[in-house]
Amino acid sequence: MKNINKISIAKKVIKEESIALVKIANKIGHDFEKVCDIILNCKGKVITIGLGKSGHVAQKASATFSSTGTPSIFLHAAEALHGDMGLVTKSDIVIFYSNSGETKELLSLLPLLKLLKIPLITISGNKNSMLGKKSDIIIDSGVNFEACPLNLTPTSSVITAIAISDALAITLLQCRGFTSKDFAKSHPQGNLGKRLLKKVSDIMITKKLPVLKKDTLVIKAIEIITKYNHGIVIILNSDKKLLGIFTDGDLRRTLKQYADISSLNLFKVMTKNPIAISKDIMAAEALNIMEKNEITSLVALNSDKTIAGLLTLNWLLRKGID
Repeated sequence: MKNINKISIAKKVIKEESIALVKIANKIGHDFEKVCDIILNCKGKVITIGLGKSGHVAQKASATFSSTGTPSIFLHAAEALHGDMGLVTKSDIVIFYSNSGETKELLSLLPLLKLLKIPLITISGNKNSMLGKKSDIIIDSGVNFEACPLNLTPTSSVITAIAISDALAITLLQCRGFTSKDFAKSHPQGNLGKRLLKKVSDIMITKKLPVLKKDTLVIKAIEIITKYNHGIVIILNSDKKLLGIFTDGDLRRTLKQYADISSLNLFKVMTKNPIAISKDIMAAEALNIMEKNEITSLVALNSDKTIAGLLTLNWLLRKGID
């Protein structure tokens, strides 16, 4: 085995691929814009087709399209020739992925797709290829050299095709006004879905709330804080509306200020007009409010300003909202 500088090789590969990406970015023009318009006006789905490494790129592109608001499905070129062409309808569009633009299996699909009279788009490194000539639009993903020293292994050409697909997906996302909530609906069981789909009301503490009246003694508040282990007590008025809170931090400040707290009234040392939230906001938004204000608990309110529940940082983390 040769004694080679592995780090140097790795850096060179990444630099060469990044150079290829910059060159591709500079090539983006009206053809890209036309493809975006075709997809936005599509009544069906975007079908991505490829084989080999280009097939993997096509599969990834389809997944990205689908999760960002553009319905899509990947069709394996070889399987398409043996029955899977039934997936394609007259409402769809097709995007071919082929670096050479001469992939035999993709060329074999052309007559069948032409019968459907649907838009055919090709992402290829060879604008003058047969696939490029037979397509309605071609987006050039070509590179001068692969990052492989033999100029054989698909490396830079794969990265540029992926980048063009990502550029399409994100451009379409913004054109559609696609939001993080829309994204979460495509990922309901993932961490993102948990963060963005859950409301405060779905996860807040509602049972055995540490609630006290304003004329309660601080000694009693300490007892409740210890008992419920939320680091806070909530002070309400006679209408069950929020007057204030008393936290671990308030307790430390009180002990520094008062030598004797045996007869000290909670109302005198509580935090008045604390930050509170609606129970109907998203849990992730509540977490952002905590982080922005450097606090670890929030009282959740109903629409009539009565208390609905309590949200603490520890509780959020336990529920997977981070």
